[in-house]
Amino acid sequence: MRCHHFDSGACRSCTPLLDLPRPRRLARGRERVERLLAPHLAPGTIWSEPIVGAEQGFRARGKMAVGGTAQAPLLTLPGQSAGTDLCDCPLYPDGVEEVLEGAKALIRRAQIPPYDVARRRGEIKNVLVTSSPDGEHLLRFVARATAALERPREHLPRPLEAHPSVVSVSANIHPEHTTRVEGEEEIPLVGAGRLAVRTGDVTLFSRPQSFLQTHTEVAGALYRQGAEWAREIAGAREDQETGPGLRIWDLYCGLGGFALHLARALPAARVTGVEVSAQAIDGAREGAEAAGARVRFLAADATAWAIEEAAGPAGPPDIVVVNPPRRGLGPELAGWLERSGVRDVLYSSCNPASLADDLAAMPSLRIVAGRYVDMFPHTEHAEVIVRLRRIAPGEEGLS
Repeated sequence: MRCHHFDSGACRSCTPLLDLPRPRRLARGRERVERLLAPHLAPGTIWSEPIVGAEQGFRARGKMAVGGTAQAPLLTLPGQSAGTDLCDCPLYPDGVEEVLEGAKALIRRAQIPPYDVARRRGEIKNVLVTSSPDGEHLLRFVARATAALERPREHLPRPLEAHPSVVSVSANIHPEHTTRVEGEEEIPLVGAGRLAVRTGDVTLFSRPQSFLQTHTEVAGALYRQGAEWAREIAGAREDQETGPGLRIWDLYCGLGGFALHLARALPAARVTGVEVSAQAIDGAREGAEAAGARVRFLAADATAWAIEEAAGPAGPPDIVVVNPPRRGLGPELAGWLERSGVRDVLYSSCNPASLADDLAAMPSLRIVAGRYVDMFPHTEHAEVIVRLRRIAPGEEGLS
């Protein structure tokens, strides 16, 4: 992949390692992650080949800052050159550039002044777009106040007619002067308010403020890997006459990517997904209905729910899946997992450093298999999924 914005030096935000050939970048990233996690390996740990996908046209979400003027708006990235429009970023899938150009046309027609960070003036801050593999888009405008919405409402019919791929439009209200891209309040303007995103073997239903993995193709492979390991665990347990119908908890389940793949791979399992975002749980339940999957999804704090549920009559589950934010599990949930007796844990991490910290707090759970995940091509950012197994002191020969 080449990018003229990178070559000119105008933007290095998402592609700082663009000049580094993929094999070298992957080898360097994988070596760094495996070295970091080496103290937490069980004997015979297997590192599979990295999960990779397309190097361009993959980015599921675009987050663009609005610059320029109402007469000549620009869409760029925070911290980038104010005079550089990045609508044609090669990381975006086909169709996104046209949608972003339509958003600029709407800003021009409605004469909405872009927010000036230095002067703290203006109305529109950011334009956000989510893309599905089927070429549909969810469009969002981040404005400083609800008063800024009247003019765009009036002018919406024309861009929607010109860009039929846009299935939903909403406005996010973000009055604070902070580095955050969006605020808490979301106002639907037109459309269904969600986007169907085929991911791996299921369809996820993304709401405007739901978390969605950056690389949809890679995310699908990540979820399939989790399902494959769970199937191996279930097979081994049936061999030991523990019977079918394993209980699986997917903590920080988001839109249900892991939970839905696990339910598909193990139809007899009792899968529960827990996520603090009620909006994400709405999407997860819709995904379960679309897939015909028997999964229970709950809106709750993952740590508090797990501790309380494990103290009940049924006790802890057979398998726990965790996919926490960058900060990791934290001492409370890691401590509970260490004490819980749960034998098998699948941990998907977007921050290997916090994963290492959590593993240090769970010395009884050791890595028996792992894969480096290339979720952010052209960057140093590393994602990894590991399979953990509880071992007793001196136990060897695990697989």
